[in-house]
Amino acid sequence: MSRRPLLIGMTGAIGAGKSTVLAAFAARGCAVLSADTVVHQLYSTAAMRDAMAAHFGRSVLDSSGAIDRALVAQMVFDDPSERDWLERFVHPLVAAALEQWLEHVRAQTAQPPLMVYEAPLLFEAGGADRFDRILVVTAKMSTRQRRIAARGALTGLAEREARQWSDAARIAAADDVIANDGKLSDLHDQIDEYIARYAVS
Repeated sequence: MSRRPLLIGMTGAIGAGKSTVLAAFAARGCAVLSADTVVHQLYSTAAMRDAMAAHFGRSVLDSSGAIDRALVAQMVFDDPSERDWLERFVHPLVAAALEQWLEHVRAQTAQPPLMVYEAPLLFEAGGADRFDRILVVTAKMSTRQRRIAARGALTGLAEREARQWSDAARIAAADDVIANDGKLSDLHDQIDEYIARYAVS
């Protein structure tokens, strides 16, 4: 009888290319989940809209009644106490979504080679010991800045990075590292090797 696949917690700095790595894992049959995707889905729920409006005021809702995520982001960026409130509210919901996802994957007859959960704040949010292994995706600063600039997100980068662990700290706390600033074929080779090393049968 096959054993359950390992649960991999994946993280990395802004612009390291975590989404590209996660997509490559998915293309190879791994079960994947992104914390950012979970948060995006949460923001569309009535419970989240009600909580945000009750805390921040109805000004955080746009004309259609949806949460204005850009406005909320600016509010919490400017006020650490508001950022702390939002994280205390959202992180447990994301953790619950992770558990539901795990239950769903493990209930399937055909098990994936690995389960990979990607979260930018994997260490900062706590709970890293929930995972069998921690994988850090790295890239040179020049590569990361080029990627961030391409999506128009350089504004406030230094402040955002100051609230996250450094790459050195992530690497020291992680089990494995994948470098994502070379050729795409090199990245895929690393992912193939990683799956071959840790997939269980």
